[in-house]
This record gives sequence, C-alpha cells and structure tokens, in this order.
Amino acid sequence: MGSSSKPKVAVDVMGGDFGPSVVVPGAVQADRQLAGRCRIVLVGDRELIAGELAAAGAQVDSFDVVHAPDNIEMVEAPAPAIRRKPNSSIVVASRLMKTGEVDAFVSAGSTGAVAAASLLIVGRLPGVDRPGIATLIPTKRGVGLLIDVGANADCKPHQLLQFAVMGRIYAERILGVDAPTVGLLNIGEEPSKGNELYQESHKLLAANESNFVGNVEGSDVFEGRATVLVMDGFVGNVVLKILESVTGFLAQSFKEEVRNDVRATLGAWMLKPALRDFGRRFHYAEYGGAPLLGCKGVITIAHGGSSPRAITNAIRVAERGVRDRVPQRISEEIEKEKAQAPAADEEPREDPIKGARS
Repeated sequence: MGSSSKPKVAVDVMGGDFGPSVVVPGAVQADRQLAGRCRIVLVGDRELIAGELAAAGAQVDSFDVVHAPDNIEMVEAPAPAIRRKPNSSIVVASRLMKTGEVDAFVSAGSTGAVAAASLLIVGRLPGVDRPGIATLIPTKRGVGLLIDVGANADCKPHQLLQFAVMGRIYAERILGVDAPTVGLLNIGEEPSKGNELYQESHKLLAANESNFVGNVEGSDVFEGRATVLVMDGFVGNVVLKILESVTGFLAQSFKEEVRNDVRATLGAWMLKPALRDFGRRFHYAEYGGAPLLGCKGVITIAHGGSSPRAITNAIRVAERGVRDRVPQRISEEIEKEKAQAPAADEEPREDPIKGARS
C-alpha cells in the first residue's frame, strides 16, 4: 500500500460496453458497502463522471477523480492503442499504479489493452515470467479457479508452473481455501497424454506442487477435482467463451420451452427463487471479475458487459487483494520456487503482449 493504510483503487470509468452509466453507479455502491475501507479513484472524462455521480446521489468528495477523456475500444490492437492514446483511461490508471498513487486497478475495458498496459507500464513482479488471467467458476466442491484464460496464447512449461503457484496463492488468500489442489487441464488423465507442452508441464507440476492431483479432463471441470485448474491462454480462452455462451444458451432455451406450456409456466413461477439462486452461481457478476496475476499491483479485469453489481464486486475483490498482499505473496512464492527447481526449459523472453487477447 501507499503512504496511508487505506488502499486506493483506480476504476476505469470509460471501459466496458456501457461506460460511465454503469461503472460509476457500481463504484458508488462499492464505496457504500466498503464503508471507508478504501478510497476509490475514478479515472475517465471528468464531466461525464460528475454527471453520473450527481445522478447516483453520491457525495462527490468521497471520490478522487482523474481526468482521462479517451477510451481504448475493444476492436483496437492493444499495444498500438496504448502508444496512440496516452490519455486513455486504461493508460492513465496504469500510470497511477506505476507511480504508487493507487494500489489496485479495475477495468471492464479491452482485456488485451489492460494486459498490455499492465506489462508495458506497471510491469511484472520479480520472478514472474508471464502474468496470467484467472477466472472463477462454480464446482460441486465450491469455487474453482481457471488460469490462464487469455493473456498468453503460447506458453512454456515453467510458465504453466508459475500460473499454478499464482492461482494457488489467490485461492488461499482471496477464496479462503485451505491447501488448494492444483490440476492440469488435459485430454486424458495419464501423464503421457497431451502435446509436449502438457507432458513437460505435468512433470514440473508433479515435482514442485505438493497438492498436484494430475491431469483433469474437460468432463471433470465442474466436479471440482482441483481447486486451481492450469492451462495455456489459448485453451483457457476457448474454455471461458464456451462456458459463458452455454449458460446464456441454456437460460434462453428454458424460457422458450416454458412459454409453450401453461403447466411449465406455472412450475417455473413456483421454482423462481431456486432458479434465481441457480443462475447467480453461474453469473460472472457474482465473482467480481478476473484477476490478472503476476503484475506489480492488484489488477482486476471485469466483464465487458458488466452490470453495476459486477463492478461493485470487482472493486471489493480488488480491495481485498491489496489488504491480503496478494502480489507480494506471489512474488515471494515464485522466487522460492525458482530457487528450488531449475527451470531447464526457460529461454529468452518473447514479446509478453503478443498473445494478449482483445
């Protein structure tokens, strides 16, 4: 944390599908729920922020506002957009983190731009080769964590080991899981399954992670065989997009079936509370966004279509990440792992943002 004991969380007001009209109300609600435990810094167009704060009936002096009138659009290539738009909310918020003026950064904007700015401006933690994006999913045994789900399309075995370490620490400190287990998403349970990357990663994980449960097949993801499920960003992003689309497809299909049957409509009405609770388990808004683990600071990437509730939860998760010193703990653990295990597969680092998705 900075000079005071109260964390400062920068919020990208311009990002996401709905921008200030959703992000500011979410920040206002987070400020009320956190009751002074952190200071929220709104980064975006000052005039738009003032209007949304007034509409939400918020106390303007409860927030710091940093003017950043530009926005990096989802369709823009991340690295060129960062250089071309120095006054964009993502770039300005990243600079605030680099200079220590804020401790955390929340954005519903372009994932690729947030990942790229975090690497180019904020920087990696000591010992971390590639930061990874983690996301939470419900399982039969509670909440599970997938990492990486999109920051790195091409990986090496030692990078998947680092994802496991970072995911385990996050599960311990933020999810409150005692001795979380680690699994490797693969096409079969045997150590010999998968391509060379996954075979070598299995060897490294087995040698360095005491709670490694081995390979986990796609059909077992929701069984909760592993608290932390490790994969490269290409596979992870495909898995994430499928999970997001399936929940919406099932909900829409259910509604269509109910409309065609009077008895089903009555049954659905009686089941409404249970269905609502069931839907919440699978909705991204309840989990507060995806942490980008491995950077010098707490960075949370919210869904582009976030509601105010999703933004609120993302800010709450970011504040807790600062208080629990997640980045520092990751750095300490990574350094310990590197000292204990020779990384024979390490090669000169490539462009760290080459695989970042937009």
